[in-house]
Amino acid sequence: MINQLTSISFNKNNRGPVFKSSLEESKADRPVSAENHAAVPVPTLVAYMNNISKPQNLQISYFNIPEETFAQMLQKYAKLAQQAAIELQTREHEPNQELSWIEELPQTQLKRVDEIYSLADSLKNNEGKETGKLGIIGIGGSKHTIENMLSLFGLLDKAVFLSSVTPEDEEAFLKKLGDKSNAAVMVASKSGTTLEPSCDFEYVRKVLGDDFKNYVCITDKDENKSKLRKLANEKGYKCGIIHDGCGGRFGAFDDHTLVALAYCGLPKEDMKKLLSSSIKAQKNFLNPDINSNPALQRAAFNTRCVISGKTNQYDYYFGDRFEGAALWNTQLKKESHKSLYKASGDLIGPAFLHNSTESDLDEGNINSFYTFNAVKNNNTAGYKAYNALLNGSLTAYKERHPVSLLQLKELSPEAIAEFVELKHFETIYTGMFLRSLQNANNKPDITHALPEVLQPHVNIYKKEVNKILNS
Repeated sequence: MINQLTSISFNKNNRGPVFKSSLEESKADRPVSAENHAAVPVPTLVAYMNNISKPQNLQISYFNIPEETFAQMLQKYAKLAQQAAIELQTREHEPNQELSWIEELPQTQLKRVDEIYSLADSLKNNEGKETGKLGIIGIGGSKHTIENMLSLFGLLDKAVFLSSVTPEDEEAFLKKLGDKSNAAVMVASKSGTTLEPSCDFEYVRKVLGDDFKNYVCITDKDENKSKLRKLANEKGYKCGIIHDGCGGRFGAFDDHTLVALAYCGLPKEDMKKLLSSSIKAQKNFLNPDINSNPALQRAAFNTRCVISGKTNQYDYYFGDRFEGAALWNTQLKKESHKSLYKASGDLIGPAFLHNSTESDLDEGNINSFYTFNAVKNNNTAGYKAYNALLNGSLTAYKERHPVSLLQLKELSPEAIAEFVELKHFETIYTGMFLRSLQNANNKPDITHALPEVLQPHVNIYKKEVNKILNS
């Protein structure tokens, strides 16, 4: 449920608008176009409008919204939110939108749970020998999505990761796996040509042997599209799928993550709960009514802060179980929002209180806003220090900055699924809102995928790296 808290007004002298407020007002007050309505089948739209499920596992509170109350913010962004949600519904059913992680992926994976666990079990039992930790080779979304989910479920210590390409780190990776005859190694790469996992897997194969039978390659299902799939087919390695339209950072429920969860000890019934809750959460986050959709509310808060000159956004997490979330969400925001505003790196608390608060609470810091992420607790004596740190720092920050507090009811499969999907949809909607305000007179072009799911600029550095490698 959402706490509709009265905001503390911001000093107008501290504002530094990035976008003209007239764009915001004209866009927000514009009725949803007939074209947008027509693009979504009426039964589908009616289903989303009438079958609204309020979040059961998250509680979100907002403080110090620039110059507005929570209710005023929702009213201002209601039309823009409706347009964005309807557009996203339209896009998810079109080809080449990179949005197959919406509805299609969790529904597909729910049907494949037995297959996922069969693959994981085959890795655990290597020719009758019980294996130890899972070695995971991957970079970017193929790594951070796994780190996030293992961390939230408390299973991060069951895996060892490799993304560096130094000989020292590659050697250390294999040492951490222990007895090489009992090793299990997963490599994740959609194309199989990404430099870091390609180099690392080549090294591991040299040490463990090219005919080692306990590799699993998570990649494109078509060997014509994946060098890794072709190699796996030639060598007889086990395989999983990175599905089309589920780009790295949005692949939280793709095979690389689910196989890792299954291998590291997540019960099968919990994975079913995780995927079922993902489907339910996505339905809620596709709902065009901002009053009932927390993802649209999060996007409105982010947008309101940015257009008010708060262009530095921070996510702070209270608890080590969020270690992977901080890595994944940083990538999610930076790759998706690009230069729309400065999505600063996420930090784990209470450590951030000793490395960032001095600058955060400095009187000259007038362009930042924050989200505190935490897990609710029973407020017993054991949590006294934790709750004092959370609530004390929240009080200090909200006096100076816009702040939201996102709390998971518990670290259950249902809450984790809802948390992950909220971050997905919040990221997409925030980008859509800000770009709409920048280009108030332009209609959405659904012939091209949203910038939030693409990453064309990484090829700039890759091109330079390849020049050096090939020189």
